[in-house]
Amino acid sequence: MDIIANPNCGKGDGIKVIAAVTSYLEERSIPFELHRTNAVGHAKDLCRTLCANVSHTIVALGGDGTFHEVLNGMDFDKARLGFVPAGRGNDFAIGTNAASLDPIKAIADVLRGAPKEFDYIQISDKRCLNVGGTGIDVDVLLKTAKSKNKLSYIASLFRCLLHYKPYHISVSVNGEEKEYDCLMAGICNGSQIGGNIRIAPIAKADDGKLDLMIMEKPKGVPTLFVMPKFVKGKHMGEPYTNHIVCESVKITTPAPIQLDGEIYYDLDFDAHIVKGGVKTFARTENDN
Repeated sequence: MDIIANPNCGKGDGIKVIAAVTSYLEERSIPFELHRTNAVGHAKDLCRTLCANVSHTIVALGGDGTFHEVLNGMDFDKARLGFVPAGRGNDFAIGTNAASLDPIKAIADVLRGAPKEFDYIQISDKRCLNVGGTGIDVDVLLKTAKSKNKLSYIASLFRCLLHYKPYHISVSVNGEEKEYDCLMAGICNGSQIGGNIRIAPIAKADDGKLDLMIMEKPKGVPTLFVMPKFVKGKHMGEPYTNHIVCESVKITTPAPIQLDGEIYYDLDFDAHIVKGGVKTFARTENDN
């Protein structure tokens, strides 16, 4: 077993989670190798090297950003991927029930070895585990990353909405092309972003489908007034919400996009679902 761990993930919890997991394995004389990441992109490079050396089990320990990097380095013909959530939001683990938030239960599920498959999204040459989006979610991520007082995602979202103007996108899906002036567009495999904002509450990561969510500016009411519904996942069916189920979609936009919270510039937003592409391990307890 190889563990790719981000010691800087979460709110300083990475080091604590690493210590708990490694102690658990050492106490049981379970062999493992720990690989700590030290820069952006390091987890992806580590994973590629380990897969090339025929590691049969790789565990990603960190937040959704770490999971994203490891996913993009995986060769699922050679290895199976386990998850130990240790981020601030842990949106993928919570929204898909993919792994326990208790690190000991999460690593124990990996050791049990019961196989499980999840879908992932292929966007150009990148893989996305949870949600890919463009619009206000990118602005929010940029502002939280630059914030000196560590604004939460939701606090930053409300601040951005005070000045955010809808932007134009073209969407090609299910044989039709439509245009929207929207606040954001998200291609969802999982159901939530930003630490429990339920962008696509009915999305499932193992149904072989994408849930395309396009949020337009509400008519006749300030956007801030409808945001509580959006945060709680109660926006489905509202006139400003467009929900389209598909297997592939192309969004044309000049704006940057985010994949699992990682921002990409000049990446074509051309996406399709890869059914059962994530070879992982089944949970045995539901405690999220």
